Amino acid sequence: MAELIEGRIVETDPAAGLKLLQMGFGLRMENGVALHWLEAAYLAERKRLEVNDGAKTLGWQDLIAEPAADKKTKEKKTAEGKKPAAKKEKTDSSAPPHSASSSLPLAPPRSEQYLIYRTLRASGRLVRFSSGSPLLWRVYEKGVGREQERPQMLLSIVPPNWSATIESLERQLAVSRLLRLDLGMAFVRDGRPVMMKVSKPPI
Repeated sequence: MAELIEGRIVETDPAAGLKLLQMGFGLRMENGVALHWLEAAYLAERKRLEVNDGAKTLGWQDLIAEPAADKKTKEKKTAEGKKPAAKKEKTDSSAPPHSASSSLPLAPPRSEQYLIYRTLRASGRLVRFSSGSPLLWRVYEKGVGREQERPQMLLSIVPPNWSATIESLERQLAVSRLLRLDLGMAFVRDGRPVMMKVSKPPI
């Protein structure tokens, strides 16, 4: 049984935590095994995990619901997007791949991120997340454990309406080359996850 502790989902039972790690979920912490909200939702949907927030038990739909603060921010940005276009300012080329200046206006809804994650896990692939770039996932080959091999791909999660630019693609390719990983893109269109590989000619 996992608990929501200071904004983190933590499995504090040692035996249950060990089993989660063996299944490729979570990260070992001092007070137990911390789960990403996507991992917790996936396990909760399959009745493999119960998450409690005090006296309340959270269902997988609760875990993928948009936080109130994020929802207000997205609604504000959507409203601003309907206003007449203002003069564009020069963007910072040093910004990280998913920053405000990378031509990526909004993160995909959590429900779409979950659909992509669920599809990957159901296919037998493990996924690891980065706190610094939460929309850049490290995806492993089918049947490969996280402690056995390197990830196969750096998967960038984008909204379907993202207008990619040469500059933004070059930045993401630079990150993937630095990590020595293939680069992929994933988004949801018409309720179905779409994934593609981005490659650069070896010249």
